[in-house]
Amino acid sequence: MLSALVIAMLTGITVWWFLVQRLKTKPWMEQGILSGSQEGLTSSAPKVGLWVFLGMVSSLFLVFIGAYIMRKDHGHGGGMQEWVAVDDPSVLWLNTAVLVLASVAMQRARGAAGRANIPAARRSFLAGGALTLVFLVGQLWAWQILASTELYGPETPAYAFFILLTAVHGLHLLGGLAVLARAAHRMRLHVDPSDVVTAAKLRTSVELCTTYWHFLLVVWLALFWLLLST
Repeated sequence: MLSALVIAMLTGITVWWFLVQRLKTKPWMEQGILSGSQEGLTSSAPKVGLWVFLGMVSSLFLVFIGAYIMRKDHGHGGGMQEWVAVDDPSVLWLNTAVLVLASVAMQRARGAAGRANIPAARRSFLAGGALTLVFLVGQLWAWQILASTELYGPETPAYAFFILLTAVHGLHLLGGLAVLARAAHRMRLHVDPSDVVTAAKLRTSVELCTTYWHFLLVVWLALFWLLLST
């Protein structure tokens, strides 16, 4: 119960912080090309594509979560393996904090890109990527901790679901890191402050990556709550 309350509190703080950052946005003060110009034309399609993709990913995780709950509550008898709860490694708390920081760094990159400060955006962007790598290493560490207990195996349903959920979430982060690396490389090559078209494209890339990171943070908080509460 206490764990669920802490997770709910972290989620609430994260949502509140994002809302505050959103309310602080002042489009009329942002530099760059005007709305309705080429920026709008080049940024709308990728944004729609991202939200469609996020809808598909959401459906995938909802299917996994539904299967997890059904297997836990109704998967008894008929020769099925008994459900034995996994003792979740405490390192998951540290990993969660690191992923929250990664999302904060991505939001800072978004703010810097909105102010056309590409060097600052790139630094925050890379910091977000580095923190995400730390999170993934921490997840592998959690796997190693569980494996070292020799209490669980592939035939243990809760353990198998733990590996499946964390692996699928980690793979989505790895895919995001590939996009992040490409965008960071383009930022490094962007040396002409007067090139507003390229700056607009970079701003769109940062915004899309930030949205994706926030989404995967929310997904992880939901998965973490599920793993802790069962």
